Amino acid sequence: ISGSGAFKDGEPVTTSPIRGKAVGGTVVVTKSGSKYFLSGGDSPAKASNNAKAAADARAKARQEAAEAKKAAQEEARKVAAAKKQAQLEAAQAKKAAQEEARQAALAEKQRIAEERKQAQLEAKKKAEEAKAALAAKSKQASNPKAEAASVAPVMGRPTISLFGLGGGDETAPPAPVKSKPEVAPVAGRPTISLFGFGGGDESDKSAPASMTAAPRGVPVISRWKQSPDGSISGVISGSGAFKDGEPVTTSPIRGKAVGGTVVVTKSGSKYFLSGGDSPAKASNNAKAAADARAKARQEAAEAKKAAQEEARKVAAAKKQAQLEAAQAKKAAQEEARQAALAEKQRIAEERKQAQLEAKKKAEEAKAALAAKSKQASNPKAEAASVAPVMGRPTISLFGLGGGDDKVAPAPSPAAPKVTKKQPPPAVKKQAPRGVPTLSGWRLNGDGSISGSISGSPNFKDGERVTTSQIVNGRIESGSVVKTGSGSQYFLG
Repeated sequence: ISGSGAFKDGEPVTTSPIRGKAVGGTVVVTKSGSKYFLSGGDSPAKASNNAKAAADARAKARQEAAEAKKAAQEEARKVAAAKKQAQLEAAQAKKAAQEEARQAALAEKQRIAEERKQAQLEAKKKAEEAKAALAAKSKQASNPKAEAASVAPVMGRPTISLFGLGGGDETAPPAPVKSKPEVAPVAGRPTISLFGFGGGDESDKSAPASMTAAPRGVPVISRWKQSPDGSISGVISGSGAFKDGEPVTTSPIRGKAVGGTVVVTKSGSKYFLSGGDSPAKASNNAKAAADARAKARQEAAEAKKAAQEEARKVAAAKKQAQLEAAQAKKAAQEEARQAALAEKQRIAEERKQAQLEAKKKAEEAKAALAAKSKQASNPKAEAASVAPVMGRPTISLFGLGGGDDKVAPAPSPAAPKVTKKQPPPAVKKQAPRGVPTLSGWRLNGDGSISGSISGSPNFKDGERVTTSQIVNGRIESGSVVKTGSGSQYFLG
């Protein structure tokens, strides 16, 4: 109340029942004759207001449930997008692995083809060399006088005949004039035959017996091989004309080269072939080509196996990604379910609380109505009809004789002056800077306020809002109130 001589401004009071309807901005008269001006747009709290407050609480709960559902759907959408992305990455990884395996197989195929081609060229070259050597042998056989100079040089050095001076085929004439050019020179000195004069083709008629050691005076050739022209290349030892370990190449030999035997060249020189080596032939080239093909096939099989292993790893990674996506989706669904359950429980709790508040308000209204009915049945008690608030009794605000005409005496002379006194015009208060204004507001049963908001950065002007419970401030027009969450509003 304000403007009363019996109460301090701002003190809470409760009047006796009024006559007619309570409307803001009008003067109401109680049954005892007291008059009051109702400011602003407040209306008394009634049972209908409690029901409306409960309905507002249910609407708010439904809105929050819808928002929770929308959030859960958004989370499910994100999980689905993550799963789709994982599947796309797995598909890309699989495609990359397949392309890598294809490239590796193509490279291996090209390498095998190149090796096969190289082996064929080598075999062709060997065959041509063998053919040329055979032609040379045939030509040499048709000209026996050229046999004496048939020892080919190795590593830039000419080979020499290691045995007798006159060695050669028995059919060759021993002309002294022609014997000098037949022996190839080595480092400015002539080659000589180190052994007897009688070498010839007769040694080729019988197969030599295998021996474990060289005969006395016969040089030994180790690590030897036979060339297509029939000559022997290797490392010599036990020769008076060469150092031990020096590489040499003889002239073509008669017969077959067998390790552990003494061979005789067509010029009559003798050599002991150590070890069990056999001459390299064209068949060896074919075998080398076959080995190369087998090796290429093995490498291709290994490359294929590696590609299959890589594909298996990619498939395992894809499966793992799908499993993780499924687990994430399941976790998101469980989280959404728990959130929905918690929201449902919260809504039920708020609904129950709102119902209890409404029931409590209804009981209070019923008790107040019963008290008022009891007070109305006893007109003598009307003089003290103003009910106490916060431990203080209520009193009649106007003359001592206030009440019904039938019971109370005539009012004192001061009463008419009070009724004629008009309150000073109210100065309309303005909202403090930064505090939103609530217009057309009303107090709900749960202690919250509903109204149209303006001056708020979070809402449009004129939008209907409902605050949380008011915990501080006077709930009247022109006052600033504060909610439990700390928000402030100016009641216009």
